[in-house]
Amino acid sequence: MTNTADRRAHIQLSGPDSRKFLQGQVTCDMSLVTGDSVINGAHCTPKGRMIFLFRATCDEQDNILLQTHQSVADIAIASLTKYAVFFKTQITDVSEQYAMQNKESHLARLRSGCADVVAETSDMFIPQMLNLDALGYISFKKGCYTGQEIIARAHYRGAVKRRMHHLQLASTVLPQPGDPIKDSEGKAIGTIASAAQTDDATVEVLAVLADKSAGCTEIQVGHGPLSAITHLPLPYDIPASP
Repeated sequence: MTNTADRRAHIQLSGPDSRKFLQGQVTCDMSLVTGDSVINGAHCTPKGRMIFLFRATCDEQDNILLQTHQSVADIAIASLTKYAVFFKTQITDVSEQYAMQNKESHLARLRSGCADVVAETSDMFIPQMLNLDALGYISFKKGCYTGQEIIARAHYRGAVKRRMHHLQLASTVLPQPGDPIKDSEGKAIGTIASAAQTDDATVEVLAVLADKSAGCTEIQVGHGPLSAITHLPLPYDIPASP
């Protein structure tokens, strides 16, 4: 049985301007999407903060299908619709057509170093905070799109001061995306991006931490107790600052 954290939504864009419209809205290069290829990307606010993440494919009629987390489907459609008024594209939630495909292991995704943007974290992170530059979600060559100036500045000026880390902590309570993280002195140092219970007493999280606090050994999540943490490796390298 697929739980809430695993469920996916599917948003279809149809019409002659769909690809052109998305090219000016998302972080990835939509010209690379074909019937045989899949590409990952993000749709951001003008301030470069992510509204939702997606996996894009297209069909023979060049309809674009965006797979995303179910909790942000309505947010995603509302945001895209706001920008689509001058384009010939129709934006539709077609999740019911793909209900049998809505299976993805949340823990496996977490351990691959990928965190969803969910309703609680929409408009919270710039892409590099979730290491999306390491995961191929961003094209730095495609040209302008909404939020591009902020994202490019962070890339070329080395202005990413928070990054996502894989942590393990002893806990019987599952943290929630968006929960604040404090250090042993009570100072705010980051935010939970994703979490999964691995057994009755252990939790794994993807946590966005300030660089200067990335080596911490104890954290407090939300109003919970102070917990010792183990830093686990990510399966990719974080791009070095210029």
